Amino acid sequence: MTAEGDEHDRYDWAGLVSRVVHPLKVTIVEALAWIGQPLSAHDLERVLEGQVALSLVSYHLRKLADLGVLEDVKSRQVRGATEHFYFFSEGV
Repeated sequence: MTAEGDEHDRYDWAGLVSRVVHPLKVTIVEALAWIGQPLSAHDLERVLEGQVALSLVSYHLRKLADLGVLEDVKSRQVRGATEHFYFFSEGV
């Protein structure tokens, strides 16, 4: 085994992935793939039937956009706020 292999084996990859890949992010990606069109946090909250707070859905949508998985494809003004719609980035 090489020194690089020894370092690689030090990590608990299953534990790391479970901390990095949040289940809500997976649910968001699956919902967007299933529906096949851009959705807002509000849309996703309705798809999830209110099981997850709107603020959490918004947070994870922004994080997926920061990672380059999703992109903000359009926005609209709704009662003084801006509603953003996300869909998969071209490279995904």
